[in-house]
Amino acid sequence: AGPFAGTIVPGAAKVLATTRFPINGAFATAAGGGSFALMLKSAGYDHVVISGRARHPVYLRLSEEDMELGNATRLWGRDGFETIDELRNRYEPCSIIPIGPAGENLVKISITSVDKAGTLGRGGLAAVMGSKNLKAIVVQQGTVATNVAHRLTLQRLVNNLHQRMISWSGRQPIVDNGLMTPPTITELHQKMRRPLACPSCPLADKEMVTLSQGPYTGTRTYMPHVTMNRFSARSNEEAYEQSIKYLDTLNRYGLCLMNFSSLFSTMIYLYGEGIITKEDTGGIEVKNNIETALKLARMTACREGLGNILAEGLVGAARMIGRGAEKHIEHIKGHSIPYDPRLNSLGTMEFEQLTTPRGAHVAAAGSPSYNPGRPPSDFARHGERMGIPAEALERVVGATSFNPGRFSRYSEDWYSLFNCLSLCNRAQVNRFYHVKTITDLYAAVTGIYLTPAQIMKASERAWTIGKLLNVREGFDRKDDRAPEAWFKPLVRGGREYRITDYYQTSTLTKEDVERFLDDYYDERGYDKQSGLPTREKLEELGLENLPV
Repeated sequence: AGPFAGTIVPGAAKVLATTRFPINGAFATAAGGGSFALMLKSAGYDHVVISGRARHPVYLRLSEEDMELGNATRLWGRDGFETIDELRNRYEPCSIIPIGPAGENLVKISITSVDKAGTLGRGGLAAVMGSKNLKAIVVQQGTVATNVAHRLTLQRLVNNLHQRMISWSGRQPIVDNGLMTPPTITELHQKMRRPLACPSCPLADKEMVTLSQGPYTGTRTYMPHVTMNRFSARSNEEAYEQSIKYLDTLNRYGLCLMNFSSLFSTMIYLYGEGIITKEDTGGIEVKNNIETALKLARMTACREGLGNILAEGLVGAARMIGRGAEKHIEHIKGHSIPYDPRLNSLGTMEFEQLTTPRGAHVAAAGSPSYNPGRPPSDFARHGERMGIPAEALERVVGATSFNPGRFSRYSEDWYSLFNCLSLCNRAQVNRFYHVKTITDLYAAVTGIYLTPAQIMKASERAWTIGKLLNVREGFDRKDDRAPEAWFKPLVRGGREYRITDYYQTSTLTKEDVERFLDDYYDERGYDKQSGLPTREKLEELGLENLPV
């Protein structure tokens, strides 16, 4: 937990977990919301390191008085939500990071959650816990106060942030509807949902959903936001009900929504093309319907039949299938691709998927490119907000466009800063923070006074340490390449989509994207040929003694 966790700083609720991820062998830090970081601080801990392997299933319980490994044999095999309910009955008030069957069975697309609603560890964090026979981590609320150097100053800064957040016009729609809820089901969703908030967050952008109609009546689930999957639904209401059941099932098993959904779509395509048959699927006719999706989810979590292949992720599954299946998957470092620039154009959200050591995911390098058509002035304003030096901003943002490679370097450091502090990086929270605000908050909490340039240098240092861990594992520029599929037309609804620059003024080639990568490495002070930090950059950051 970072230094802002356990304080009243708005959105300071993230817990961080760093490990080597089974999906691709990369070291990375995952972040999730919930009460865990707050509870950890209240019990008197800043960090916990877990090593080794238990002889039998256990859970780790942390409290202000002691820590213990409890017997989890009776919990083994139960889903993540059931595990949380059982442990809450024993230790409330507490916060819990559990694993479901997918983690127990070392599924590479497994994920875990914090208190049911804060997803954590896309790419197999749950499998790492499963490999240790660690069913859950429980931290009980304690009485240890988080030290704050200047309380009145902190209160003044926080009051200002709260006032801005509460008066923001975008807040009430989030409280009423959650995030990303399609207009077609807004009225229905409002009847089914109840907003949930992490500690210190005034936006309540997570949700509890209870279905009160349809075949899944009585289903109660928790999630960061609703994601719609139509399957073969005949109405919006049916699609909503099926989506909630699907999300609930994946969350309980501990399967990553994006990776499993991409695998499911790939299996439908391979089955339709005859690359896999009923003989391969164990008699299952792979169709785009809710019944097949739920069946394959269970099989994947339990590594049964075809599920044992899906459990290896996109790359592993394609290799096991053979017959040219690898030509039909789209991935970046083993992960499914959340942002396809053929549909969204090439902004920082799309570009950063290439450069993050973790592999494609939704969190890092957010910027105004979340939304299409934002003018360059918005990128300049956002760049100044996250501490891009004035001389650098001139080459990052121009009068009519911006450079996604150069911009992503600073967005990654901004994301790294939020992680270091335990701040939520969701756009609706991030938008209220300026680097000067963060340095003021940091001084108020810790009594350590840094300039904006110094605090951004510290976040760059943290990002670079993560990079060096992966350099040690053999990752370099070859792993940052764009997938071949980006440079082929994507056909949707009879229309072709091609990769374009953010403003959709020109179609991009592979060479164009490689030039953006050159610019990214140049802006970072990395060698363009290898994509690795230079000796000069490591000396600048005080990391010259770490191996490259």
